[in-house]
Amino acid sequence: MNDFVHAFDPEAASAKLRLYQTVLQATPDLVYVFDLDHRFIYANEALLTMWGRSWDDAIGKTCLELGYEPWHAQMHDREIEQVIATRQPIRGDVPFPHKTKGVRIYDYIFTPVFGPDGRVEAIAGSTRDVTEREEHDKHMRLLVNELNHRVKNTLAIVQSLVVQTLDGTPATDEARDKIESRLLALSDAHDILTRENWQGADMVDIVHAAAGLCQQYAGERFDIGGPTVILEPRRAVALAMALHELCTNAIKHGACSAPGGRVGIHWDFDADRSAVRLLWKETGGPAVTPPTQRGFGSTLLQRGLKHDLGGDADLSFEPDGLRCEIVIPFTSP
Repeated sequence: MNDFVHAFDPEAASAKLRLYQTVLQATPDLVYVFDLDHRFIYANEALLTMWGRSWDDAIGKTCLELGYEPWHAQMHDREIEQVIATRQPIRGDVPFPHKTKGVRIYDYIFTPVFGPDGRVEAIAGSTRDVTEREEHDKHMRLLVNELNHRVKNTLAIVQSLVVQTLDGTPATDEARDKIESRLLALSDAHDILTRENWQGADMVDIVHAAAGLCQQYAGERFDIGGPTVILEPRRAVALAMALHELCTNAIKHGACSAPGGRVGIHWDFDADRSAVRLLWKETGGPAVTPPTQRGFGSTLLQRGLKHDLGGDADLSFEPDGLRCEIVIPFTSP
């Protein structure tokens, strides 16, 4: 009973009102409320300052009446109606001219306000100036793209040096092809990471990029599937190079060298999600026999993955096709 009385205590209610007003006026974010006719019925000081208007000049007006561009006003009209109809918040971002700071980028959210009867009686909004954040992100994307451009130029120079060095030496054609294809695989891995600003790469993108090599020469031969797994850059590049070696072997000696051959690439988490297991399994290709000596590809798979992935790779030369299981330790983000 005391709580009920206290909830309607005029003095307590007045104190709460002063608290809310202080918070709303102190925040640099823009805070406002629309009625169901899309008219502003509240705007805090930050919003009034952005508009360059007084309370009396702004309250009761629509976005269009306050000077918003027609497309902008119509966009917010649609969003307000969507919030009313779905009873769910909606979020977006938009450029808008600040009275003194010029055009800024704003991130906003519209939220339904429910009355005692459960119906939407108003739409509350909050908007934040994210111009500096957007400019920083744009600058970082430019830097990453420039870095990727320089790395690819470096790879091209390395490729050219290798080709010139190998000219006139024994086994030039085979050596050149192997080195060029490995550099191309490395470049493709960098492209995937660049799209993600070098934060990581999804395994499905890495696998499909590697499989694309075989498909250029042997058509659609792959059954691919697995959950979303984001690998950090070092592991992403290591896995890409390992899959490239498997693809190259499949084209020359394995499933992709025979008309009916196929390759399955599937991965999943262990039960405790402490690792991801990727299984490469070839079927329908020529009969498989273990190699008499270890080549660069198998060395990269079994030694390189242990070092760069922190995991392991198990190669099995089964009669019906090569089998390779790659284990990648995984920590949930």
